[in-house]
Amino acid sequence: PSRPGSMDARPLFQSLQALADDNASFFQRSGTESGRRFAAAFAALREHGRRLEPALRHFARLYHRFDLDEATPGNGYRSLVQTARCCLAHAVHKSRYVAAHRRSVFFRAGHNVAELEAYCAALAQLRALLCLAQRLLAHNRPGCLFPPEEDGLSELVLREYSTMHNGCFYGRCLGFQFAPSIRPFLQTIAIGLVSFGENYKRDDMGLGVAAGSLFTSGKFAIDPELRGDEFERLTQNLDVHFWKSFWNLTETELLASVASMTATQVGVCRALAVPPEPLELPLAADPSVTVTIAPPVAHTGPGPIY
Repeated sequence: PSRPGSMDARPLFQSLQALADDNASFFQRSGTESGRRFAAAFAALREHGRRLEPALRHFARLYHRFDLDEATPGNGYRSLVQTARCCLAHAVHKSRYVAAHRRSVFFRAGHNVAELEAYCAALAQLRALLCLAQRLLAHNRPGCLFPPEEDGLSELVLREYSTMHNGCFYGRCLGFQFAPSIRPFLQTIAIGLVSFGENYKRDDMGLGVAAGSLFTSGKFAIDPELRGDEFERLTQNLDVHFWKSFWNLTETELLASVASMTATQVGVCRALAVPPEPLELPLAADPSVTVTIAPPVAHTGPGPIY
C-alpha cells in the first residue's frame, strides 16, 4: 500500500501505453520516412514506460525512509522519481497532441517527431539514473542515505555517470521539470553559454568574445539538438576560467545594453537601504569583549548600501 501523499502513477502509464499503441499502429501504415520515425519513437516510449513503471513503484515504497521528518518530504530519490514522472507526463501530453492532430493538413510532422525523440532520449537517461539509484539503495544499509564507509562507491558512481549522455536535457527538453514560465530564461542561459563557449577559444578575453557570441547564438536557438550536444561537450571540457568569464558577461556594457533592450523590465516595488553604521560583535573567545566592525568606505566616504 502506498503512503499518504504518494501519487499513483498507474493512470499515467496506462495513458502512455494506450496512446503509444494507437499512434504506432497509425504511423506504421503510412509508409513514409516520418511515419517510420513516429512508429519507432512510440515503440520506444512504450518500452520506456514498461521498464519505468516497476522502478518508480519500487522507489515510491521506499523514498519516504530518507526524508528528514514527516513534515519535510524531500530527498534525492524523491526528486529523481518526480523528474521521471514529469518527463512521462510531457511524453503523454505530446502523444495525445499527435493523436488529435495527426490527420490535420497543418500537422508539423518533423517538429513533433523530433519532440518525441527528444523525450525518448531523456527517458532513456532517466532509466539509467534510476538503475544507478537502485544500486546505491542496495549498497547502503536500510534507511541510510549515505554509505557507511568509502569502499569505491564514489568511483562507481562517477564511472557510471561518465557513460551517460546529458545533452538531451539541454535541447528540446530543457527545463521540462520546471514551471513553463522559467523555461525561456533557462533557454537564454543555455544558448548564451554554448555561443560564448564556441568563441571562447578563438579570441582573447573581452568584448570580442561577447560580440562573437551574439552573432553565433542564432544557430543554437533554432537547432535544439545542436545546442544540447554542444552544451554537453562544453561542460565536460572547459575550466573554471571559462565559467568566471561567462558569469561576468552581464557586467560588460555590450551585454547590458542588449539586455536592457530585449529583457522585460522589472518594476521596483520597494527600495531597501542598509545604513553605514558600525557593528558591535562579541569575541568567540570572550563574549564579554566586543569588537567594532566599521562600515565599508569607498572613495566618497561611508554610504548606505541599496
